[in-house]
Amino acid sequence: QNFSFGNIEKFSTGSLVVRLINDMNQVTNMIMTIFMQVFRVPLILVGAFILGIITVPRLWWLEVLMVVLIMGITAIIFKKMGSLFDKVQNLMDKINTQAKENLQGVRVVKSFNQEGQEINKFNQTSDTLNNVNLKIGYLFSTVIPSFELIAYVIIAAAIYLIGGSILEHPSDIAVISSYVTYIMQLLYAIMIGSFVMSIFARGGVSLKRIKEVLETQPDVVFKDDAPVEELDGDVEFDNVTFAYPDADKPILKNISFKVKSGEMVGIVGATGSGKSSLAQLLPRLYDPTEGTVRIGGHDLRDVNEKSLRDTVSYVLQRAILFSGTIASNLRQGKADATNYELERASQIAQAQEFISRYKDTFD
Repeated sequence: QNFSFGNIEKFSTGSLVVRLINDMNQVTNMIMTIFMQVFRVPLILVGAFILGIITVPRLWWLEVLMVVLIMGITAIIFKKMGSLFDKVQNLMDKINTQAKENLQGVRVVKSFNQEGQEINKFNQTSDTLNNVNLKIGYLFSTVIPSFELIAYVIIAAAIYLIGGSILEHPSDIAVISSYVTYIMQLLYAIMIGSFVMSIFARGGVSLKRIKEVLETQPDVVFKDDAPVEELDGDVEFDNVTFAYPDADKPILKNISFKVKSGEMVGIVGATGSGKSSLAQLLPRLYDPTEGTVRIGGHDLRDVNEKSLRDTVSYVLQRAILFSGTIASNLRQGKADATNYELERASQIAQAQEFISRYKDTFD
């Protein structure tokens, strides 16, 4: 809620939604896995390793070799999977953004007969996401067979090295059986560990993306210690230059004018000439790159947020309705508005007629 328009545009609304829902779920799964497996896996791993060495001390190196080989394969595979998990989340951002844009701009898409093009763009992104997920699935499918192959080779080597003494010492059969059991327990612990690592790899990517949002400082910061006072007087733009983040050139350059209190001013210009950008500087949705915007002689950067919001109203080109009742939407501007004030506002906005058609009117 503290982000400026510039912060939101940096991430995009679609990306923020994915980070809020999908990435949070991934981090939650990672935390739950930690609590479930943090003691279990190490205990099984260490216990099986020690019991194996106690059972056949001279074959300690086989267990070490098995662990080293499996850990090496795990590191290689999950290093590749980590970059793929990052791609998955970025592609989910893109899909979410495309879906949102097409739903919001459905009239434009249909008016220009662009349904086929937009479907192809969405399909391309969706196919790319599917291919990346298939690569992750392929890599993960090689993990368990690789672990089992190494374990079986180790077991075969142990049987070969111990088996020669079975005729002289028949009790060694029980030793081999116990050793194989501990090797399989070791394998079981490592397999669970690999599953945990896959969740960590994905959760780590999501955690990084969430931290990126949390650690981003708002572009527009109000002074908390600024006094709350009624702003009144002239509106002045003093040599204002403004450029959007990552833009090659400013949309507004060296703009200076003064509107006296009580005057009504219309700003006209071609599409993309900066009319909306100019208007967005007044409620401080953005800060100018250079220059100063003042109301009543006060620099907006030195004004309390409540004072500015109580003084400046901003009507968007596109109407936005939040979920809820008509009354709850009207009270976005004044939370404690009375029913009389709601009716008065709807009359001024010439909305009273269609509101009265509903059985519950404002509710």
